[in-house]
Amino acid sequence: MDKESLEVFLTIAHHGSINRAAQALFLAQSTLTHRLKQLERQIGSPLFVRTASGVSLTGEGRRLLPIAANIVEQMRSFMEQKEQVKSMTIVAGKAFVAYELPRLIGEYRQANPGFTCYVRSTLYEESLSALLTGTADIAFLGSEMYHPHIHQEFLPSDRILLVMAPEHPWASRFPGFASWGAQEMILFGNHTAPYRQRIDHFLARNGVFPNVIMELDSFSAVKKMVERQLGITMLPERTILRELAEGRLVAHDIAEGTLQRPTLIAYLHQKKEDEAFQQFVQWIKDAY
Repeated sequence: MDKESLEVFLTIAHHGSINRAAQALFLAQSTLTHRLKQLERQIGSPLFVRTASGVSLTGEGRRLLPIAANIVEQMRSFMEQKEQVKSMTIVAGKAFVAYELPRLIGEYRQANPGFTCYVRSTLYEESLSALLTGTADIAFLGSEMYHPHIHQEFLPSDRILLVMAPEHPWASRFPGFASWGAQEMILFGNHTAPYRQRIDHFLARNGVFPNVIMELDSFSAVKKMVERQLGITMLPERTILRELAEGRLVAHDIAEGTLQRPTLIAYLHQKKEDEAFQQFVQWIKDAY
């Protein structure tokens, strides 16, 4: 039984007339009669009997009436919910919120004007909790997340570069790790953060134990300190593109591409079955 045939049945029952039901549904009477006969064949018995003034329900028709009304209402409710734009909740670290999400969300909304979202900056542990408790639909992460209920996909990684002011002696050429000495460093995050640990481990492998004079929780703050020639730093390439283009900072790939900041998207496995959600995920992967 399809929704259209049931709606025809309900309309005929409401008007007590095939002719008036056809007018109400803006259908030809022959079309209405054809759909009614199809439904009666599926049911296996007549649903109406003709009367002097139109038609009236048979016993089977009266039994079908509340069932048909319930099915049609449920289908209507289902379609309305399907057509409603669902707001997506996104969690990400401060850096990703500042440097990547504005472009990605802005461009996605231009292509999908009905898209709405709620964005919250979180720490790594908070992102995991938000996904598991259902308070977030998707998380953008700077480190792998391993959990049996969570699916993760890698986006292109970002080189981590040695960064300094144009006036710094190393601006023209990096002299090598042996010449590092007691260079003052301004670093993002504390030593427990995965991003920071990558840098510390890389430097240690090359015999450098940095003289850290500042630990800041904002890439923007780190960049401003370096621009003021207060020290050198190591930052993801994507976060300094504007400053490099404007000549306010200089960068060297002292790791020759081996030191990178990964970027991942993570979400619950059940989201794989959500077509609208997967459309967003695929767009992010293509646009990143």
